[in-house]
Amino acid sequence: MIACEAAKNGVPGPSRIASPVLVIPAWEKACEAILVEDCVALGRRLSPVDRTEERVRRGRYEEAYPRAHYELAPGTVVVVAPGSGRVPHRAYVAGADGAMVEISFIEAGDRIDPAGTGRRAWQRRIRATGLTETPRRFRREPGHSFEADVVYGLYGQEHVALCTKAADRYVWLRAVTYAEAVSLGVA
Repeated sequence: MIACEAAKNGVPGPSRIASPVLVIPAWEKACEAILVEDCVALGRRLSPVDRTEERVRRGRYEEAYPRAHYELAPGTVVVVAPGSGRVPHRAYVAGADGAMVEISFIEAGDRIDPAGTGRRAWQRRIRATGLTETPRRFRREPGHSFEADVVYGLYGQEHVALCTKAADRYVWLRAVTYAEAVSLGVA
């Protein structure tokens, strides 16, 4: 990474901030992050700008670990995967100050598509309950308080289950869709 000269007050000037550089083991690959069906996936593969070796001495032996350097534009979201893999293992974002920050896949998806943040959060809540948009039968004790066409909480998640039918010992529940959640004001 190119060192920046400090200004008179010790803070580097905006024209002197080096571009962010991601340094990873050479056997891994760095790719642009994209969304495929609301999941972070590997996009276009990036080419390293430099390769170095990190030498580590252990007793009498000296081992070399090859490293690949990727220069990125600020704000770029990158995912890293094994060289032969198709599933990302880590995500990074290039900061405006020249730093590389590791982020979660949820945050990576939100940076790639900020408009879909609410929809993806709602889908995570629904997946936590195990419900789908197809009604599923649940056994309940006689005298339960479930009523048809009413939204209930399930497994610690509030306002996620819509009761489609209620009988004496059974209720049929399905997941509330994102559009229904928005119209109810719960998403």
